[in-house]
Amino acid sequence: MTNVFPLADAQDRFLAETTWDRNVVVIAGAGTGKTTILVNRILNLLMREPGPLAITEIVALTFTNKAATEMKQRLRAQLLRLTEQTDELIVTFKTRYHLSAEQVGERARTALEQMDKAQIGTVHSFAAHLLRLYPLESEIDPSFQEDDGSRFKELFHSCWDRWLDDELGLTGGQHDRWRRVLAGTTLEDLQQLTMALAGDFVDLEELERQCRSLFLNGALREWVTTVHGRAATLLAVQDRSKRRKAEQMLAAAVQLLALLLEHGVPGLTRLSLDERTILEKDLGKAPAGWDETAFQEAVSIIDLAQQLLIVDQSYVQEVVTLVRPFVQQVRQGFLTSGWITFDGLLARAKTLLRDQPAVRARIKQTYRAILVDEFQDTDPVQYEMILYLGERAGSHQIAWQDVDLEPGKLFIVGDPKQSIYAFRRADIEAFERVVKKIRTGGGAVYSLVTNFRSDKAVLEVVNHIFDQLFQPTEHIQPANEPLAARPQREPEVSVSGVQLRLVTSGEDDEEFDMQAATRAEAEALARWLKEELLSGTTITGHDRRDVLLQAGHIALIFRKLTQAQVYLDALRRYDIAYITDGEKHFYRRQEIIDLVNLLRVIDNPHDTVALVGILRSPLGGVTDRDLLVFQQIGALDYQKGDRLTAWSHPQAGIVKRLYECLVELHRLAPLRPVPAAIDLIFDQLPILELAAGSLHGEQAVANLRKIREMAEALTDRPHLTLTGFVDLMMTRVSEQPDEAESALAEASLDAVRVLTIHKAKGLEFPVVILPGLHQGAKSPRKGPSIQYDWSSRCYSLQMGGRANLGAVLVNMKMSVRERAEQRRLLYVGMTRARDLLVLSGGQISKPGHDSVLSLLGKTMIDKGAPTATDQTSIGASRLTRVITPATVAARRRRSEPLSTIVPQPALSPILIRRQARQVEWERCRTTLRRLTPSGLAGGRIGAGSSYTMTRRNADLGRLV
Repeated sequence: MTNVFPLADAQDRFLAETTWDRNVVVIAGAGTGKTTILVNRILNLLMREPGPLAITEIVALTFTNKAATEMKQRLRAQLLRLTEQTDELIVTFKTRYHLSAEQVGERARTALEQMDKAQIGTVHSFAAHLLRLYPLESEIDPSFQEDDGSRFKELFHSCWDRWLDDELGLTGGQHDRWRRVLAGTTLEDLQQLTMALAGDFVDLEELERQCRSLFLNGALREWVTTVHGRAATLLAVQDRSKRRKAEQMLAAAVQLLALLLEHGVPGLTRLSLDERTILEKDLGKAPAGWDETAFQEAVSIIDLAQQLLIVDQSYVQEVVTLVRPFVQQVRQGFLTSGWITFDGLLARAKTLLRDQPAVRARIKQTYRAILVDEFQDTDPVQYEMILYLGERAGSHQIAWQDVDLEPGKLFIVGDPKQSIYAFRRADIEAFERVVKKIRTGGGAVYSLVTNFRSDKAVLEVVNHIFDQLFQPTEHIQPANEPLAARPQREPEVSVSGVQLRLVTSGEDDEEFDMQAATRAEAEALARWLKEELLSGTTITGHDRRDVLLQAGHIALIFRKLTQAQVYLDALRRYDIAYITDGEKHFYRRQEIIDLVNLLRVIDNPHDTVALVGILRSPLGGVTDRDLLVFQQIGALDYQKGDRLTAWSHPQAGIVKRLYECLVELHRLAPLRPVPAAIDLIFDQLPILELAAGSLHGEQAVANLRKIREMAEALTDRPHLTLTGFVDLMMTRVSEQPDEAESALAEASLDAVRVLTIHKAKGLEFPVVILPGLHQGAKSPRKGPSIQYDWSSRCYSLQMGGRANLGAVLVNMKMSVRERAEQRRLLYVGMTRARDLLVLSGGQISKPGHDSVLSLLGKTMIDKGAPTATDQTSIGASRLTRVITPATVAARRRRSEPLSTIVPQPALSPILIRRQARQVEWERCRTTLRRLTPSGLAGGRIGAGSSYTMTRRNADLGRLV
């Protein structure tokens, strides 16, 4: 069918679907129909003349299982319509490839029959397929199972404890090395680093080689030379006869870089004490005469020099040498047990394709078309796999840079402006290098710019903001490519466009800081949702009739869900239903804590703490005052339910029945498998019913059922009894590992969706709210870390305030990428909106320089003092700016002292008890818990002496 209003990118779309003689890269902006392009490309591959492909000769890969499922469903639906002769595409194929309707239908039927054999899925699923096809060449059990990381973690911790016993015991042969290592770190940090080193992507041999090297070579030397040249030039421009702190620190940095280039790592120790002391200072503000650009350049150079001061190659090498045998042992033991991690799938599949020429040749012959979606979010290991698959027949190159690509075989779709998965090793520099390789090899690059999702009023603001925020920088950030609205698109929501809603203190409130602003903003936002947006706003339904906007049409999208709790509390206060998607606080949910307490008390009747938790939960409904009575009458034991007769309370009968049920469950549950025991608990007690009646209703029920699913997944562990499962759950509740809540069907609740920008990727909503614009974005890295930069091939290893040389390069690159990714996160969040985009924040005096509010301020033409509601210019477009004063309830400051609200208790008895406790504490603290020969040596610790055992001393003390 001919489109009356042709799309601006119609020609690029046509060429992307039908170019066969060249490899194709499609840069697809937000909402431009990537999945449609991919499905149409597959259909054209099946129907093209000459050289049609079977669906089993096509590999279509995407980033997530959800995206892969959607692609399969769309493809299956299109093929089904073609077989039924009901799709308008049949006319296109008949005309384009000179086929009859019967031929089109027959090819579609054949593809449907072979659909289950087609490789349409994630890169991980395809990697698993290759390993199962070639288990001998991969050196892996063909019946391997995939691990989400939990089993590897269990194996690691069990092996770690045994290894420490051997290494630190009498038979250990590396005590001197252990002392040197533990002098700079703790066992806890060493364990964390070793866990990271055990990852399948870490090449231990290469890492140890880099840590052993004392001289610069390759990318490191090139980079340091460039930085030294920039620093020397800047110093020459800014230097003066009487140097100030900035010039002194810059000069010291230039000297340190020169020593590094001339002498390698040993040169770092040749810096004079005076220059080192200067470099360790805080740079502070720009001195007079420095422009902002030059000063920021100096800041980055001095920061680099300060990082060089903590380089300690010998220490880092000693750490790697110490733990390497253990890491290799754990890796091999895990593989032998028949398990493989998700990273292991990719690492071994890449090795298989790289090192086995015959295998690679057969796979290249089997799969004649490779399609990849969300290319910007895949990691460099996956890039290498894809390049190996796309190699020309008869060629076999080891390095990806040398791979000669087969023309027309690769079709990749991506958008570097939406690259937001650096924490999963997505590398925008690697993306650009691969695209450049395809382009220079004769490939074509097409751009999709027509957005089918958003209203023109939204897109105009988004385009202008990111024309300014996306400053093109090679390997860091591409330029913005403006999106065009679909022709003749009409707004679906009665209130459309972009709103900037800011909350102010409403007065000269010195305490209106970031936390106070967040509380005030959350309150104002929830009130606006309840009283305005959900009270009269309409949306056009599928039947083109206007209906009231519902909570399910709205999404609150955060950079991190750790920022969301204040906003969720406000939604609860205004009785607005919501559902969190992907929140990693599963073990903090009250229904989970209550169930774990119930399992604890069933397993161990003497666990009084767990029983108190059950009694205070909805299952018991007992108040704290009643619990005191229970303690007095000895009723905090469900095996002594007869003592409840002394408790004259209307709730006594309910608690007595609960006790009787717990006695029965204590008898029956240990006799059953853990999943069956949980089923029995759900049958005997109204756990699910109480959860269904709670605020989170269906979500709470789904979370409880997820615990049962966890137990089911652990049934292959023969040692896992009810007691073992309880111990596991208690550990998780205590340690709070990341675990998402059980997913619900999207349409199962009429509730506001609360999710992260990462979770919202690929989704769209009529109304999108981005809260917390005044909040900072960065979260400091904690603990030891290991990172790898694909382009420079450098490893970064940091631990205990020490690092290898490669860490300086990698950290600087990661820091720059992180700042650019924060802007891309904002882009992804803003482009989720269909009709109404709300940017919300608190107007504080000093917002963080990395806050979204600071970024937006740079893009506004009208920066004057706003009125309560006004229009402000964003390029040629306008957005509505709404200023709301904070309510009294949202402010932190009290108008009267606390002493006038709460009566002060009598302090004398409290002080007496506290003094008695202090005396007892001193007695206990100075009493030795154990006596050892090393403690007696030299009379260092005697009776009555005080000895503070720090964590590092404790670790060293384990050495015999």
